[in-house]
Amino acid sequence: MNRKTITWILVLLLSFQLVLGLGIRPAKTTISAEDGPIYEGTLTIVNTDHQEMKLKIHADGEIADFIDIDKKNINFKDVDEAETVHFTIELPEEVPPEALYGLIVVEQEPGKKVQNGVDSRVILNHAVKIEGEIPELYLMAKLNFYDNGDKIRLVSEVENIGHKDISKVQTTFYINDRKQEVQALKTEETSLGLSENKLLDTEISRDNFENGEFSVSAVTDYDGQQTEVVKSLIIGRPEVEVTFFDKYFIANKINQYTLDLLNHWNKEIQNVYVDVAVKKDDEKIDEFRTRSVDIPGEVTKRLEDYFDAKDKSPGEYSFEMVVNFWNTYRMESKTYTSELLTEEEFRGLSREKILESAVSGQPESQEPRSGFWKMAGIVALTLILGFFCILGFGYLKRRKNEYENGPSNDEF
Repeated sequence: MNRKTITWILVLLLSFQLVLGLGIRPAKTTISAEDGPIYEGTLTIVNTDHQEMKLKIHADGEIADFIDIDKKNINFKDVDEAETVHFTIELPEEVPPEALYGLIVVEQEPGKKVQNGVDSRVILNHAVKIEGEIPELYLMAKLNFYDNGDKIRLVSEVENIGHKDISKVQTTFYINDRKQEVQALKTEETSLGLSENKLLDTEISRDNFENGEFSVSAVTDYDGQQTEVVKSLIIGRPEVEVTFFDKYFIANKINQYTLDLLNHWNKEIQNVYVDVAVKKDDEKIDEFRTRSVDIPGEVTKRLEDYFDAKDKSPGEYSFEMVVNFWNTYRMESKTYTSELLTEEEFRGLSREKILESAVSGQPESQEPRSGFWKMAGIVALTLILGFFCILGFGYLKRRKNEYENGPSNDEF
């Protein structure tokens, strides 16, 4: 068993001991909006093992701004058994029937770090729930998706949490397909008894979508009332591809490089960067990382930076590239082969050869290229219109001459 494993076991044992030695009573607080706009409560932090420690206390969650705590810091000594904390909750003006949630967090402040920078801090939570007033007729809905291969199943989970039966309930799903056309899909109509839960579902062909993120709105109508749930449908996985890298560099110098990144996803991807391994004869001799960028959906972004080749002699090198984004995704590696030349060889490269290498490496879908074809179309249309204008002008001039001088002899 190596030293790192032993360290982690010791840390876990210490953390377990601290958790057993520190507690919160009670574990949660539930408040009803019907009880009034202000709630005052207490909780007790128990130091069972009489340990010396410093604690920070703060509110978290969607109602954190409504929670006021009288003690933000506690210093336990080995003779201290417990400490009482008072808190006040001022309820928001509107509390939805499905409740609001928050936490009162008790967190041990960092102490002495153990080897490898790991400490044994403890975090305990006191849960706070604010329940709203439930009307007689009220339905709670959730939205889920299931990928069934060639079909996408859209599911609306509905629950009657009111005080009356619901005679008619139906969900309509609205979603934009790959052509940006709105698809509206209805479920069957049904009824819901008190506290009854049902799944209302329908399916849509996967062919309606490309890989990407799509917003789905599930609108549920029930006995003259309506509720809406919006959620993102994820199809496939995000992909960012390197589509261009320079073919030629100058050996023994710092070179500027150009690298194109194409975002195949339909939404912006943030924090995209590339890890590059430089290899010579299949042996890694250098590595570097590009700066990070944010790339809009289905757009190519060009990176320009510098590659240090001061210690690299002329020859052929491979650049193995791995695209990273969101601090979690790593794409499969892609390799570009580039040639390091002497300055004389680089200056001797024909313009045609440099342009050829650039064009061959251009991405299949790139905004500048799209702009070029739009401009080319405008120019072509202008030339065609000009040609017909010249023909029309010549025809009118000829008719004018015939009118003034009579028809030419060639017509008889």
